[in-house]
Amino acid sequence: MSGFAKRYSFRSGKVHDESCKSYNSRPFAIAACCVLFCLGIGLIIGFEAGRGGVESKPWQQVNVTLRCATPTRYVILHAAELDVVSGDGTPGVTSNDGVTVPRITSWFLYTENQYLVLELDKELTKGVVYTVSINFRGTLRDGLIGFYRSSYVNNDGQTRYLATTHMQPMGARLAFPCFDEPAFKATFTVTLVHRDGYTALANMPLENNVTRNDGWIADRFQRSVRMPTYLLAFVVSDYTSVGTVSSSGLETRIWARPEYISAGMGDYALDVADKIVAYYEEYFDVPFPLPKIDHISIPDYSIGAMENWGLITYAESLLLYDTRKPSASRKRGTARIVAHELAHMWFGNLVTMEWWDGTWLNEGFASYVEYLGYGYVEPDVNVMEQFAYYRCQGVLEDDSLTSSRPIFQPVNHPDESREIFDSITYSKGASILRMLGNFVGENTFRKGLKSYLERNAYSNAVQDELWEEITLAAREDGQTDLDVKTVMDTWTLQMGYPVVNLTRDYGRGTAQATQQHFLLDPTATVSAPSDFGYRWHIPLTYTTRGGSFDEPDQVWMRPDQGTSTVNLGGAGSDDWVLANIHRVGYYRVNYDPTNWRLLIDHLNSSLYEEIPPDNRGTLIDDAFNLGRASQLDLSIALDLTRYLVRERHFVPWSMAKAAMNYVETVFGSVSDIYNNWQAYMVQLISPFYNEVGWTLQQSDYNTDHIPETFKSTVYCTAIRYGGSREWDFAWQRYLEAEPSEQNLLLSAMACSRDTVILSSYDETQFTMASIVSSVTKQFSAQEDLDNLEQFLKDHPNQGTATRAFSQAVDNTGANLRFRRDNESKIRAWLPGRSRGN
Repeated sequence: MSGFAKRYSFRSGKVHDESCKSYNSRPFAIAACCVLFCLGIGLIIGFEAGRGGVESKPWQQVNVTLRCATPTRYVILHAAELDVVSGDGTPGVTSNDGVTVPRITSWFLYTENQYLVLELDKELTKGVVYTVSINFRGTLRDGLIGFYRSSYVNNDGQTRYLATTHMQPMGARLAFPCFDEPAFKATFTVTLVHRDGYTALANMPLENNVTRNDGWIADRFQRSVRMPTYLLAFVVSDYTSVGTVSSSGLETRIWARPEYISAGMGDYALDVADKIVAYYEEYFDVPFPLPKIDHISIPDYSIGAMENWGLITYAESLLLYDTRKPSASRKRGTARIVAHELAHMWFGNLVTMEWWDGTWLNEGFASYVEYLGYGYVEPDVNVMEQFAYYRCQGVLEDDSLTSSRPIFQPVNHPDESREIFDSITYSKGASILRMLGNFVGENTFRKGLKSYLERNAYSNAVQDELWEEITLAAREDGQTDLDVKTVMDTWTLQMGYPVVNLTRDYGRGTAQATQQHFLLDPTATVSAPSDFGYRWHIPLTYTTRGGSFDEPDQVWMRPDQGTSTVNLGGAGSDDWVLANIHRVGYYRVNYDPTNWRLLIDHLNSSLYEEIPPDNRGTLIDDAFNLGRASQLDLSIALDLTRYLVRERHFVPWSMAKAAMNYVETVFGSVSDIYNNWQAYMVQLISPFYNEVGWTLQQSDYNTDHIPETFKSTVYCTAIRYGGSREWDFAWQRYLEAEPSEQNLLLSAMACSRDTVILSSYDETQFTMASIVSSVTKQFSAQEDLDNLEQFLKDHPNQGTATRAFSQAVDNTGANLRFRRDNESKIRAWLPGRSRGN
């Protein structure tokens, strides 16, 4: 196979390296001997009415039109678990260019690379356009990748089947032979043949349909725009829809089970989707290029959603919102995921990463912009102040371990692409792009995005091309000394992030700022090298008491600087200083003890709300993590929590709870500390609890025994303190429940502390990585660490949980050290505070 595969650089239909003679660094990428134009796909889909099995399939067909870039006797496509038809249906090559057409003499499947290799009797001619026709047989898969079968039980107790797709990252090759890599963009013409009583959907609108002599219906869809195979989608179902047409003529529809649509469960998603597309068109200043966009719920879905261009697929529990059972968290979840997937229509679909190592840019960008879209449709929610909690807090912990990774992660085998769909890709990606938009300014940021999207439309790009466009926009706007690539390379090409140490000179009104790589375990050794020495270009924002939070001061800290001097604008010795305003920067901040005390005193005053909610939560989160890393006396972090007795805002409480849970986790087995900690927490929360109470709003009531507002707490508590009987009961309810209820039950089942129960999780719903994290997060004894290391020695292949196990070892070591260093301190601090002193 050495002559068959070579990594390529493919942009705008041009092949820059046309040799395709040998391997290079990515041996599992297909050779760029051909420039792909279009694919015509014909599939026949049917279900046996009685048994739900897949009917025997006649030939399926794919026609691949391409131009030869380098003379070759081989055409290599991706194909897996497909049978190529021989005899009368043998693969063939045609051309309209008036040349003698080669004949396919043989073919074989090279399973190691999932290749279908077609051998010709002579070479293709450079520059000539050919069509390769392949007949094949395939079946609807039972797995959740490629072209697969799903089902649901309707209100009459009947099992109804549907055919659906999930192509990312390598599922298209399971559905039909193709060039299944993101750089091979093409147009697609899809024909789906199905029985009467079903509706077929694809990326594009229906062009025509024909009822054949056998009674089956052939639906032919309009030719698509240029896109990669992983965005191709088609669904055949008995669903119904609710829809609308925008003022610009864009048709939007929500598809689901008929009973769900009639109950109005698609109405909220429809309203959100229609508004957000219009908002994104204005934000990017680039129109949505398709005439329609369908959003469809799938009963069994392995991920939250998939951004197929024009036909977005979702897990039912995320797309559908039941207004009869109001829930702020579910409503937020629907709005955010619709906003996320629609952001991909521009970032990921219109402009696609060249290879899977660019996944972070697609997912990180959508994870940031979803907040803008969500904030547009729900302006009263103050969405951006939630970013610090939902997107930033968790990933800062993941990224402070030596087992973390750079956000730009080389992918040398397509299988590795599955491992990078993690918090670093989504949440760190979102966080650093938000930081970028903040330091260049929103108008400059949007100008750069528009140029990037227009220049690379319907093509592929790498991150440096985005940096270049934003740099040009910044220089046009007067920021002549800014090079975005120089800044952002320090954030994308090395793992981790810095802590900024701010030490004030109270007599001069200045501060000295230094940076260092923040690690939760200060004794850990970082083995991964960095070209930047684990130093960063940091846009340090700050303000003082009486200063502006909307337009804070900013100073740049460079990697080659030992110390940066910060002018505090005349702040007095009694005035606090606060840095990283609204936690827009992806870093932590540590202060000198005096400034920490000034902040603590202010929070304990009636003026605590002068500091924004996201910064109040950030102070506690930073303080506890700095305490875990032995960079701050834990008593300062603990003293900071005392102000929570007066806090009434969701964001600070949520961030504080997440940070403070660590103490409970590590010392849960130390009875005196645990009991005093629980008493202290009751003291903090009681005023808020008594003020809010259990009195329900009218909208909280429904016909269920448990009000919607309390379900997540009740379910989780029952599972946490119950056993297999309670877990099995919840699982059975999950299988029978409507989507909104399924989401609650799914989250609750993860509350179990029983490792036997956790190990029985179905990986289609609960990833092995999440199980490892859940089971090991409470490990804090040497015996735990020894057992974990022995387990890894005995089981060296952890598959998709490899990184999770590495993180578990890091976390356990950090927990062990924290418990050893702080047990006596927290034992001494707690008793007086838990009695209200």
